[in-house]
Amino acid sequence: MLKKLMLVVNWVRNHKYLSVTIVFLAIVLVFDDNNMFRHIENQTAISELEDEIAQMKRDSTEIMLKQAELDGNGDVMAVEKLARDRYGMHKSNEDVFIMVEENEND
Repeated sequence: MLKKLMLVVNWVRNHKYLSVTIVFLAIVLVFDDNNMFRHIENQTAISELEDEIAQMKRDSTEIMLKQAELDGNGDVMAVEKLARDRYGMHKSNEDVFIMVEENEND
């Protein structure tokens, strides 16, 4: 055990600059608050958030186009169609039938 320790000590004495560099890199890459692992996690989170931002921009553009279509034309039929499709609304003199498909497994 003592021989192995002396070998390590001698190696460190002979390679001072390399030893200091290795210790420095270990501290910076592994033990620091902003270590390599946290950096990778942050980059992954940034990538996911950028994807989410791009999706929200696409959704926003789509919503703005629909709003412009509804506001610009003043088309009562478009508003009525949207209310029927999305919210299941109907006129007072209409009957609404809901079609439910049965699964073969049930």
